[in-house]
Amino acid sequence: MSVTIPQEYAAFIRDSVASGRFRSEDEVVFEALRLLQRREQKPAALRGDIQVGLDDLDAGDASELDVEDIIRRGRERMKKSL
Repeated sequence: MSVTIPQEYAAFIRDSVASGRFRSEDEVVFEALRLLQRREQKPAALRGDIQVGLDDLDAGDASELDVEDIIRRGRERMKKSL
């Protein structure tokens, strides 16, 4: 496969290698493709998670949530992690 990369991206790739963040130009491109793939897969995974929740609701397997309680517990967890 042969790919033509616009000059501004080619400069970015070279700068990324020169900075030491990557060992080669190929590595920069591979990382960019990996991130693109992850970004495109994320919505599909989220839709799957949402469907699980909707199925639980339809089956009556859900409980009421208290937003204030969730916030309180979240703050407690944050304090413990600091």
